[in-house]
Amino acid sequence: MIASSISNSVSSFAAVVVALISCASLVLGSVEYSPEQEVKALLASEWWSPEYLNSTTTTPCKLPGITCNRAGSITRISIYQFFPHGRTLGKFLNGSSFPNLVHLDLAGAGLYGSIPPEIGTLSKLTYLDLSFNYLSGILPLSLGNLSQLEVLDISFHQISGQLPLSITSLTHLMEFDVSFNAINGFIPIHIGNLKNLRFLDMSENMLDAPLPSSLGQLTKLTTLSLYSNYIAGSIPSEIGKMTSLDHLDLHDNMLMGQLPPTLGQLTNLSELYLDSNQIIGSIPPSIAKLVYLVHLNLGANMFHGPLPPEIGNLTSLEILVLDENQLTGAVPSAICDLTNLQYLSLSRNQLNGLLPSRIENLKKLTSLNLSSNILMGPITPSLGGLRSIQDIDLSYNHFNGSIPIEICSLSTLASLNLSNNLLVGEIPYKLADLVNLATLNLVSNHFNCCIPCYLDSTIRTFYAEEYLYNSSCLLFHADRPSTGIINKVKLIIVSTSVILASSFLVLIIWAMFFKRGCKNKKIKSLDETIAKRNGDIFSVWNYDGNLAYKDIIQATEDFDIRYCIGTGGYGSIYRAQLPNGKVVALKKLHTSEVEEPALRKSFENEVKTLTELKHRNIVRLYGFCLHKRCMFLIYQYMERGSLFCVLNNDVEAMELDWKKRVNIIKGIVNALCYLHNDCTQPIVHRDVTTNNVLLNSELEAVVADFGTAKLLDPNSTTQTTILAGTYGYIALELAYTIAVTVKCDVYSFGVVTLETLMGKHPKEILSSLSSSSTQNLKLIEISDQRLVPPRSRLAVHNVALVASIAFACLNADPKLRPTMDSVSKQIAERRTPLADHCFHEITIGCLMNP
Repeated sequence: MIASSISNSVSSFAAVVVALISCASLVLGSVEYSPEQEVKALLASEWWSPEYLNSTTTTPCKLPGITCNRAGSITRISIYQFFPHGRTLGKFLNGSSFPNLVHLDLAGAGLYGSIPPEIGTLSKLTYLDLSFNYLSGILPLSLGNLSQLEVLDISFHQISGQLPLSITSLTHLMEFDVSFNAINGFIPIHIGNLKNLRFLDMSENMLDAPLPSSLGQLTKLTTLSLYSNYIAGSIPSEIGKMTSLDHLDLHDNMLMGQLPPTLGQLTNLSELYLDSNQIIGSIPPSIAKLVYLVHLNLGANMFHGPLPPEIGNLTSLEILVLDENQLTGAVPSAICDLTNLQYLSLSRNQLNGLLPSRIENLKKLTSLNLSSNILMGPITPSLGGLRSIQDIDLSYNHFNGSIPIEICSLSTLASLNLSNNLLVGEIPYKLADLVNLATLNLVSNHFNCCIPCYLDSTIRTFYAEEYLYNSSCLLFHADRPSTGIINKVKLIIVSTSVILASSFLVLIIWAMFFKRGCKNKKIKSLDETIAKRNGDIFSVWNYDGNLAYKDIIQATEDFDIRYCIGTGGYGSIYRAQLPNGKVVALKKLHTSEVEEPALRKSFENEVKTLTELKHRNIVRLYGFCLHKRCMFLIYQYMERGSLFCVLNNDVEAMELDWKKRVNIIKGIVNALCYLHNDCTQPIVHRDVTTNNVLLNSELEAVVADFGTAKLLDPNSTTQTTILAGTYGYIALELAYTIAVTVKCDVYSFGVVTLETLMGKHPKEILSSLSSSSTQNLKLIEISDQRLVPPRSRLAVHNVALVASIAFACLNADPKLRPTMDSVSKQIAERRTPLADHCFHEITIGCLMNP
C-alpha cells in the first residue's frame, strides 16, 4: 500500500511537471532551440547570402522569406520562384535544425534532386508546398512522420515510384496534391484513414490499379481528381458515401464496367468528368438526382441505349458532353428543359429521329454539336431561337429538306457545318448577312441551285472548291444581292482551286524575297526615360503621352481585387477600361515584390525588351510606371487569355479546331523568328510556354512575358547565365550547361507545339522519345481526343507538317534542331513527305524520321 501510494505520488508529480513544461512551451510558443543552430542550417543551404547571415548572428528573422515567433525561432519559410534555380533540399534539411517550423512554402523555388528522408524531422509542420520544381526520385517513407500536416503539395515534378503507405498516417491532412508526376502502382488501400481530407489530386500520373473501396470513407472530401492515369477496374459502389464531393474527375483512365447506382447519392456534385474510359451500360436515370451539376462529361465511353428523359431534371447544367458513345433513340425533348446549357455535344453516337422542336428554349447555348449520328427529317426552324449560338455542327447525318431561313437570323453564329447530309433547294443568300460567320461548310449535299460566290468573299473559311462535288451544282459568280434578286450572273470558267493555288504561290514568292526588319528601334533608354519625369513620380511613360497615372487608378479603383484577372510569374494582372474606352491589361508588382531586387530586375528587363519590339505576334507594351511604391506595366489586352487556360477548358479547347491550332503555332513561329533574326541583336525569350502565349478574341496568338528575355552578343556563339524558364519546357542541355542560345527557344517551341496538338503537356512522350513503343504510337492516338480527327487533305497535311517540325525541334542535340527561320520557310513552302498519308497511318516514328 505504501509502495503504491509512493508510486501514485511520483506519477502525479511527474504529470504536474509535464503539464508545467507544456504550459511553458505554450507561453513561449516554441520548444527549446538554438538560434546558432538555425543560422548554421540556413548557411548550409546556401540559399541566403553568407555575409548577411554573419551580420545577424543573434537571429535570422530579418532574412527575406523568414518569419519567427516571439522567442526568435523560425516558424515560417516562404521563398518564391524569383530566387536562383539550383537548390537542393538535402543541404537545407540537415537534421532537426528547425524545431518550430510549421509552414514551409518552396513552390517554384528551383529545387532539384530528391526529397531527403530528413524531411520527416520537421515534426511540427502543418503546411508543406514543394510544387512546381524539378524534384525526382521517390517519396520518402519519413513523410509519414509529419503527423501535424494539414496541407501537402508535391505537384508538377518528376517524382516516380509508388506512394508510400506511411502517407495514410497523416490523419490531420486536409489537402493532398501529387498531380503531374510519374507515380505508379496503386492508391494506398488505407487512404480512407485520412478522414479530414477535403482535396485530393493525383491526376496526370501512372497509377494503374483499381480504385480502393476505402475512398468511400473520405466523407469530407470535396474535390477528387485522378484523371490521366491508367486506373483500371470499375468505379466502387462505396463512392456514393462521399456525399461532400463537389468535383469528381476520373477522365482519361481505363475504367470499365457500369456506373454504380450509388453515384446518384453524390447530390452536391457540380462537376463530373468520366470521359475517355471504357465504361459500359446505359446512363442510369439516378444521375438525374445530381441537380447541382454544372459540368457533365461522359464522352468517349461505351454507353448504349437511349438518353434517359430524366436528364431534363439537371437544370443547372451548363456543359453536357456525351459524344463518342453508342447512344441510340431520339434526342429527348426533355433536354430542351436545360435552359442554362451553354455547350451541348452528342456527336458520334447512333441517335436518330428528328431534332426536338423545343430546342429554341436553350437561349444560352453557344455550341451545338450533333454531328455523326443518324438524325433525319428537316432541320427544325426553331434553331433560329438560339440567340447566343456561335457554333452549330449537324454534319454527317441524314437531314433533308432545305436550309431554314431562320438560321440567317443568328447574328452571333461564327461556324455552321451542315456538310454530308441530304439537303436540297437553295442556299439562302442571307447567310452572307451573318457578319460573325467565319466558317461555313455545306459540302456533300444535293443543292439544286447556283452557289453564290459572294459567300466566298464574306466568310473567312468557305469550302468553295469542294462544292463541285454537290450533285447538279455549278459554281457561279454573282454580285451580292441587296433585295434578294441576283443582278448579274457570270459563269466562272477557271476552277476556284486553281485561283487559290495561284494566289498562294504569289504569297510564297513574296514571303521568300521580302526582307523583314526591326521597324521599331529603341526610342530612348529606360534610365533616360525615368530621369526625365519632370518631378512627377507617379507619371506613366508611354509612346503617345495619352496615358495618365490617375486614369489607371480610376479605371481599377486603386487596383481593387474585382479587376484582377490572374497572376503571372510575378505580380497580378488587372483588366482596366480607360476613359477613352480602350481596354488594357496591367501587370502590377505587389508591395513585397517591389522590394525584391530580382523581381525589379525582371520587371525592368521586360520594359527594356518590349519598348524595342513591335510585331503583330508579340504583346504590345503601351506604357509603364516605375516607382518604389508602385510599379506596373500596361499591355495590349488579350480577350481569350493564355493558350494554357484555353487548352485546359473543354468548351474553349473544342473551339480550337485544327485550323485554329495550326494558325496559333504559325503565330508563335512568326514571333520567335522575329526575335531571333530580325532585331538589332538576337533575343532569346527563355520562357516560351503555353502560359506565355496569349490569344485575342479572334484566337490569334501573341508571345508575352519577357521578364527573362536575354540579348545575345552576335559575336559570340553562346552566352552563360543563370537558369531561367518553366519546368517541362526548358531545353535538355540546360541541365548540364548554362550556355544560352536561340536553340533553347526552339526546344520550348517544340514542347508548346506538341501541347497545342495534344491538348495537354506531352511529358510522357518527352521522357520516352527514343523508345520504340513511343515511336510506334500513331499521331491520331496522341492528338487531342476532344476534336474530330482532321479529315480534309489540307487539314491532315497541316497537322502532320507542324507535328514533324515539333519533333525536329525536340532533338536532344541543339545543333540538330532547326532554326526558327528554317521552320518559318518550311511552313511557308508547306513541304512534308507525309502529304499523301492518311491521318490514321502517321506514326511518331515517321514524323521523327521523315
